[in-house]
Amino acid sequence: SSDLARAAIPIQMLRNQAQEMLARTRDLDKDTSAEEEDCLLLELLRWFKSEFFQWVNSLSCCQCGGQTKNREALAPSTDDLKWGANRVENHYCTACNLSNRFPRYNHPEKLLESRRGRCGEWANCFTLCCRALGFEARYVWDSTDHVWTEVYSTSEKRWLHCDPCENVCDKPLLYEMGWGKKLSYIIAFSKDQMLDVTWRYSCKHRELLSRRTEVRETWLRETINRLNKMRQSSLPEQRKKELLQRLIVELVEFISPKTPKPGEIGRA
Repeated sequence: SSDLARAAIPIQMLRNQAQEMLARTRDLDKDTSAEEEDCLLLELLRWFKSEFFQWVNSLSCCQCGGQTKNREALAPSTDDLKWGANRVENHYCTACNLSNRFPRYNHPEKLLESRRGRCGEWANCFTLCCRALGFEARYVWDSTDHVWTEVYSTSEKRWLHCDPCENVCDKPLLYEMGWGKKLSYIIAFSKDQMLDVTWRYSCKHRELLSRRTEVRETWLRETINRLNKMRQSSLPEQRKKELLQRLIVELVEFISPKTPKPGEIGRA
């Protein structure tokens, strides 16, 4: 999958643009901590949204080009199931009475080919693209019906919120303060770790905590800790130490007071 992603990404063009961005940044701020990889991430975000992936609410009819309406789901084919599409939407064209199939693929390799979908497909494919370029990336699930990516910045030494649907980076209060979402549970998943990252995305912790009624907090914490212990049992000691150090930094970030930054208030 990573090889296919690298073949689809114009890596050299993005690196050139990242180098130009970094030069401009350093001209404006001699003391900036930004590195080329940070700028490459921003260029990847921009390219992914503006040139690579397409948002789909309703498909245009493949026969007449007309507008379609989403009707009852269709049965997935063997090929759909192979690529994780357990759900196939029926985008029905009333002009020519044609059912346009829209399989909701989950496999990122297939998404490199289809290049369309909603936030689930966007986050799946973008996370793969990040990993293909050498970034550590994790998939983030929000119980209020959204998903996105977090990428580890080696220069900042912290995880950065990246939403490819919005082409935004490091604006975690966007959903609560910009969109007005009533957040409750936000969980990040990577190959080595899962983590409750809800607190990064809120500056109203007391209010948010009152909505977390699905499970006991102690159960959630202990369950995540147990799963991580199992997941990390075969990792080298140095990697375990690295993950623990990162976790400590994150926990400090979670409890630190937050105020919205430009771009986190008001929805574009």
